[in-house]
Amino acid sequence: MRSFIFAILLLSISYAATFGYSRVTIERVWTIEDSQNGTFEFNGALVANNSNQRVVSLSTEPEMEYFDPGDGTIHLHYNGTVVNGTMILKARAIVNVDYNTNISADGPIPEVELNYTNLTEPDGAISLQAWSLAHEDSSLATIRDLANWVHSAVKYDISYWSKSKSAKDVFAERRGVCVEYTHLLISMARSLGFDTRYVSGYVQSNSWQPHAWAEIYVPGYGWLPVDATFGQVGILDSSHLAIHYGQDQSTVYDELLTMNPDASIMVTDDVTAGFFSEDPKGISLSMEVDPQSYIADVKVENTRPEYVYGTSTFALPEGYGGTESSIVLLAPYESLDIFHGLNHSLIQDGYAYEIQMAASFNDAKDKTTLSINESNDWNDENNGTGAASPCPSTILLLIPAAFMLRR
Repeated sequence: MRSFIFAILLLSISYAATFGYSRVTIERVWTIEDSQNGTFEFNGALVANNSNQRVVSLSTEPEMEYFDPGDGTIHLHYNGTVVNGTMILKARAIVNVDYNTNISADGPIPEVELNYTNLTEPDGAISLQAWSLAHEDSSLATIRDLANWVHSAVKYDISYWSKSKSAKDVFAERRGVCVEYTHLLISMARSLGFDTRYVSGYVQSNSWQPHAWAEIYVPGYGWLPVDATFGQVGILDSSHLAIHYGQDQSTVYDELLTMNPDASIMVTDDVTAGFFSEDPKGISLSMEVDPQSYIADVKVENTRPEYVYGTSTFALPEGYGGTESSIVLLAPYESLDIFHGLNHSLIQDGYAYEIQMAASFNDAKDKTTLSINESNDWNDENNGTGAASPCPSTILLLIPAAFMLRR
């Protein structure tokens, strides 16, 4: 009798940050180069001030005027003269970030005519795909499915950095970075009549990096943040820091007005976070695994009287199925069972397994261990009479399709 026991540990799960509260500091430095030492006028964005992030402190050096043009962005304005060929402008803001929603009602998609930019104009194929995902009586379900589709259909490709592809190119090539994901999402949403805006900012992914996502206007509610790159809607993780709004990437920039055509401006940023704290935001989650069928039942409950979006994630140890996630929409007080089936045909008879798995819905989390004894009931046709090889890549696989049951 073989008596090997494989303890398959889930060492870590990548939750982009948390979905609770954070305090972020951003320091922006603009360097103006002008060999003629001429006068200039500067207009630049510092950070957005909206319902998801509140600016609690702001300072500039030298002292600059600041104003909000109406979209929530804090813009800086300064008139000055370059001395010795270089002028340095500095600004610093401390921001409390806490993405949350209080969506009390759902309605039909807008279906109104909107204009486009060169980077967001759809073609027939984009519009057809958008309409195939639309729920005419539900704006919220439509946005969920648009974001899920773009997140899964486009492959992240770092070689697209700085290329700024149009939505048509992204739809055809199905590759890109955050800019491409966002241009395609905006194109699809606008083809259904949703007003949109492009968000330029930062996010923490191993380190603080420039990032882009979208906001989609929901009639009767307002601007809903949607990050198709990370697969998040409404309640984004709290490392998202919005700086500037526009129609697409080409409309997000700082402005330098000067008489010298050879003058230049460059901006560098330093972003740090003081602390993060988790917050399930009214969501409870628990997980059970049937030891006979190897089916994991993730129970999610919304205790709030509002609609709640969440990133639902199910994770197995790396090499044993990995992690899958999708955007889920919960109605007020809704409970949901999300089932994940495991491929038991690769569990070899005569071996014992201890396999850790974890589930999350934003900051609501649970984990458990699937225990399989040495005399399981499943037969492995490839086992034969020879000694089985405990190859990690053949112990357990996750069936890609999860299924859900609402209550």
